[in-house]
Amino acid sequence: MDNLKAISALMVEDNIDHAELMMDAFSDFNIKNTIAHVMDGEQAVAYLRNEAPFEDSSQFTRPDIVFLDIRMPRQGGIETLKIIKADPALSGIPVVMISTSSTAPEIEECYSLGASGYITKPLKFDDFVNKMKELNYYWVLTSELPS
Repeated sequence: MDNLKAISALMVEDNIDHAELMMDAFSDFNIKNTIAHVMDGEQAVAYLRNEAPFEDSSQFTRPDIVFLDIRMPRQGGIETLKIIKADPALSGIPVVMISTSSTAPEIEECYSLGASGYITKPLKFDDFVNKMKELNYYWVLTSELPS
């Protein structure tokens, strides 16, 4: 798997431990992958729009994909998803929702708002790493991302 294409991602996750696990699994799958991390939806929108404190577009590049936690302080994932999908400059970026919840209404709402995927966080560490690897397989090997 040395010839994997590299993708860049934005991880929007308020739980530092979860963010580190996901980022490690993402990087372990393909060392060429790059991943940025922000703590909440407000920061995510600012990052994607290159607004303060993320104005330097050479340092804060547009990601190929966004991994968006649903439950966060300040601005949650569903509200952030609505903002991303309503912005013509951002709406083409795939957004994968990540949550500890697996309730059908929440999943349906995310897809109806334009989410590209919905991942439930497993309780066991190994299962969590495996889910991130599977996610990488899909987005790196199977899917074509917009340029």
